[in-house]
Amino acid sequence: MAKEIKKISPETAQITVQAITKESHSLEPSTAITLYEIDISEIKKNLYLGTSLSIPEDYLRFHNMEILGQQKLYFRGEAFHPIPILTEGFEVTSDGSLPRPTLTFVSFKGINQEAETKSNFLALKRALLEIDSMIGAKVTRYRTYVKFLDASNNIPDVGQFTGTNPEFPRDIYYISRKVEESKRAIKLELSSVLDVESFKLPSRTCLANRCPWNYRGEGCAYEYNASLHSDPNLGDDDKQIALYGTQTHLPKYAPPVANDVNDLISGFGNPEAADDPNHPDPWVGYDITNAHLRISGEYDNSTAYPTGATVYVEKDLVRYYYVSKGNKDSNWGPILNVPPPHSTYWISDRCDKSMDGCKIRHGPAGAAEDDSENGRVKANKFLPFGGFPGTNSKTVIT
Repeated sequence: MAKEIKKISPETAQITVQAITKESHSLEPSTAITLYEIDISEIKKNLYLGTSLSIPEDYLRFHNMEILGQQKLYFRGEAFHPIPILTEGFEVTSDGSLPRPTLTFVSFKGINQEAETKSNFLALKRALLEIDSMIGAKVTRYRTYVKFLDASNNIPDVGQFTGTNPEFPRDIYYISRKVEESKRAIKLELSSVLDVESFKLPSRTCLANRCPWNYRGEGCAYEYNASLHSDPNLGDDDKQIALYGTQTHLPKYAPPVANDVNDLISGFGNPEAADDPNHPDPWVGYDITNAHLRISGEYDNSTAYPTGATVYVEKDLVRYYYVSKGNKDSNWGPILNVPPPHSTYWISDRCDKSMDGCKIRHGPAGAAEDDSENGRVKANKFLPFGGFPGTNSKTVIT
């Protein structure tokens, strides 16, 4: 069950801030206390939807105030169980790097032995075993003073504050990996919500500068025509919608534009043909603005392809395009019976999987185009880049 978020008024928030600030500057402040909450509700739902688990808890709550005698503490109505916890790395450094703190749960009796008698330890152990070491679980660190705990704790001078329990701003992290698990300790490494480079989502890995989409295929959708498959009884638009869901953002014309290092396909051919209309290879170079006139369809080994001719080879409903360089060994004549991807005679259209590679194809200045009454127009207004640039704070996109 999702945790209900209780809203408080601005006036109440101001009162709690004043209370925690006043206590912080007091000459004899109350004992500072730190509480930890591990939210496993989302990963239980995402990883094991419809599966029965032996973990009824959605939230695992702990505190490390062993001085209070192994008793549970109540804060804002929630019970936090005692367990020795060692923490490292919560400090924020001045070099701009995000902290990656660690939590180490320790038991002098041994985690296995304690888990047999204390339900919250048992839930922690089961979560580690059954929910992929709790990778992705949300960890919230609460910091307050003992005097601001709930009155139900039955501790002298505790619970005298009326209203919402004051606390410092919460620290929220996510479990990124299990560092160590032994008989007496469990060590977990945490990461900030902003530090998710290489974090594993249910379906793919977050990469800041690398696009995982299949060029001209699923996700990329650079080539509208490549999606015209599926049910032969459907019209072209229906086939496309069945695969991609919509067509308004997909180009109808997506010419070959560059190789896998973003070198544009242009500037080659036979300069002699420019002044000789009877030359056997009359096409000079490759001009992307007229490339749609040179697409010859799927490669046919019985066809002679002159310089600039464009063919494709189709595999798994994805088209791989190649532009003819012409036959330099035969007076720049057409290519015959030399299939792509032979680099002497063909230039391969590939994407380097970067933001720059995406820009030269998509976007207002990209090569993708549509037809209109006034001629050819740029098709897209955005980049369907499959990476996560925001996961790397040092990345600059221009």
